[in-house]
Amino acid sequence: MSATATISFRVKPDIKRRADALFARLGMSTSAAMNILLMQSLAHRGFPCPITLPDEADETPNETTRQAIEDLDNDRNLSRYDSVDALLEDAL
Repeated sequence: MSATATISFRVKPDIKRRADALFARLGMSTSAAMNILLMQSLAHRGFPCPITLPDEADETPNETTRQAIEDLDNDRNLSRYDSVDALLEDAL
């Protein structure tokens, strides 16, 4: 049996729960998944996937969205419906 080392890090409980569930569905433990991440990082001499910031364009609302936000803020051009059926009829 080969020797092992322990790595300890903090993570939000919800992230751990969701990751544990994901890796379980993939048939492995979170520990096995972290081993894969570390081995792939060594093989790639960096992260095995791109780690990037989103483009600023992705965070900036376009003109249509800006206008809709302004209309909402100023209570303009809003539609009101008495029922979901009425909303769907208008939308479709």
